[in-house]
Amino acid sequence: MSPMIRRQIPFVALAIFLVVFGLSAPQNVVDIGVYALIYGLAAIGLSLLMGLAGQVSLGHAAFIAVGAYTQAVLVSKANLPFIAAAPIAVIASMIVALIVGLPLLRLRGHFLALATLGLGIIIGVVVTESEALGSTSGLYGLPSLSFGGRTYDTAQEYFLLLTPVIVIGMWLAVNLVKSRTGRALSAVNDSEVAAECLGVDTFALRLRVFVLSAGYAGLAGVFYAHWLTIVNPSVTHFEVSVKILLMVVLGGLGTVWGALIGAVAVQALDEGLRALLPVIIPGAKGEVQLIGFGVILVLVIILMPGGLAQLWSRVRARLSKPDPAKHGVHEHEISQDEQRELLDKSLGILARTDHQPVGTSILKIEGLTKRYGGVTALDNLSLDITAGEIVALIGPNGAGKTTAFNMITGVLPPTEGSVKLHGKEVAGQLPHVAANLGATRTFQNLQTFKSTTVLGNVKVARHLRSKAGLLRGMVMADRAEERHIETTAQAAVDAMALTALADHPIADLAFGKQRQVEVARALALEPSLLLLDEPMAGLSGAERDSLSWLLRKVKATGVTIVLVEHDVAAVMALADRVAVLDDGKLISLGTPAEVTNDPVVIAAYLGTDDEAEATVEKAAAEYAVDSAPEGGTR
Repeated sequence: MSPMIRRQIPFVALAIFLVVFGLSAPQNVVDIGVYALIYGLAAIGLSLLMGLAGQVSLGHAAFIAVGAYTQAVLVSKANLPFIAAAPIAVIASMIVALIVGLPLLRLRGHFLALATLGLGIIIGVVVTESEALGSTSGLYGLPSLSFGGRTYDTAQEYFLLLTPVIVIGMWLAVNLVKSRTGRALSAVNDSEVAAECLGVDTFALRLRVFVLSAGYAGLAGVFYAHWLTIVNPSVTHFEVSVKILLMVVLGGLGTVWGALIGAVAVQALDEGLRALLPVIIPGAKGEVQLIGFGVILVLVIILMPGGLAQLWSRVRARLSKPDPAKHGVHEHEISQDEQRELLDKSLGILARTDHQPVGTSILKIEGLTKRYGGVTALDNLSLDITAGEIVALIGPNGAGKTTAFNMITGVLPPTEGSVKLHGKEVAGQLPHVAANLGATRTFQNLQTFKSTTVLGNVKVARHLRSKAGLLRGMVMADRAEERHIETTAQAAVDAMALTALADHPIADLAFGKQRQVEVARALALEPSLLLLDEPMAGLSGAERDSLSWLLRKVKATGVTIVLVEHDVAAVMALADRVAVLDDGKLISLGTPAEVTNDPVVIAAYLGTDDEAEATVEKAAAEYAVDSAPEGGTR
């Protein structure tokens, strides 16, 4: 059975289950199921927003209301049929999301949550005060849903109509999660700065998913309006937003299937609380029920943060027999010759043909300065780095090396100065701008994507080299592109001799291996400028030798490398030029020999003349070994 067909089996099973349930369950149970599917649509959208994009919304009921009210107006006042009104209502919700998302999604964390809560309140006030929308009474007497020559006015009929809608909605959402867009969103949620440095425009991506999430909520509003045949301000209430939020959290953040399961569980819980609370607390009303939802939400977050999906994973792990191949990280050892053969093959796949001629200026830094109050982290740095060379930045801790990297790649804005990449100013721009111009980096403090595998990490780096957008990913029109992404990402993994670890969760790997994954990820971008921040930290001696060999081979393909590294001997063996920073200032720039003989550098960083000489001798010995032809000496 092909993987494509295997992926469709869960959706076919879901469709069969829902049809059987709708035909056989008691009427009152099917009625609960109708509400579960309606709210489930909104929960799927919110799951994409929260689980993938990492954005919390406390006002998602607003988009349900926009869809419901728009549908009500179109079918009751404009006399449009359902099939014509529904797309307009969904688009209306998406337009509102686009308008409010442009300013709101620049906020983060609880600020965004509060802003979306405010949005829900605003929409509630608007519909309450609008006479055209029925004010507090709302719009009532809406026609039952008519489609395909028949009217759906019973719970059973409505449930069966909703079945293909929810299955298709699930299918589209799951496809999105597994697509280029889904990978990028997951990466943003793990490490926004790393995703940006790989070319992901995080704001644009979050905005698209916010709008898509609103579309799902708007569709829920369409079916809500026809099922109740009335739309009033109660649909905008905070209770509705909390209910949908609870569905997502209870099901498991980031799991589309969990959103649907959570919708069923919460709707059943809703009916239970509605019946039990007046018995337990005489005179209890909706506010008490809202408190009940809040208590359950808090308990789920504390006791089961992964929701029902986490619980299912634990059960499945206990029931399944341990597979030695999947537990623990066992890397197949390969010989040096095998590794270098793999490297040559991989670089053949990844090598670009549009690099600038050797000696061409590609990175020009002028007067780059960063101040934090009265502290100057980098002071008037000027460098001109040309194509096809390896330049090392060295110096004591706190000298400003990583700060320089952060400003070159857009992670930090400079206080003063200019950074031009291929002649275009990137200082003060977001990291994805530099990435689009061919620059990428690794990080001193690891910035891997913990939620995925080694290969999954590297696939994110192919974001700029692929074009499939959100819609193509949702309908699986990106298969050919996905196969190419798989091939090129695997080549980068092979280049770092990580082939045997490709499918392992990166969180299970040792620190040094994660370092290597960062380098593989950077190579997969096919950069013209590669900035490596402490790439040898945590590596074994053999791994350091392999990385040195790799970097020389990468340089030979035309890639320019800027290296921050505390292993001075390795730096001197690799670099064409060395720039030495001390206390934020450039104190020396020249060849390794010139720098190691510079009295200023010796005094500030290398120590005594004897220590400097020993460093040079060690570097020379390493260079002689690393650059020797296989089977001989240089």
